[in-house]
Amino acid sequence: MISTEQVELIKGKYEALKAEFDERSRRLWSAVEANSFGYGGVVAVAEATGLAESTIRLGQQELKAQVGSARTIQERRI
Repeated sequence: MISTEQVELIKGKYEALKAEFDERSRRLWSAVEANSFGYGGVVAVAEATGLAESTIRLGQQELKAQVGSARTIQERRI
């Protein structure tokens, strides 16, 4: 379970950065933040930011796809 203090910390970070985000960067940032907390991270980030859980999960999928793309590019260079 993510503590109230941690949710407030996420909220503070989001409030400091949200003016700089476009839609995609908001999804990716929220996904990274959720991943850093592990279990319960998606719910905590959604609570702190007001973003939908589905938006955060989409960001997580995009991150996984980027990792796969990076490996493919790296393998091609070898």
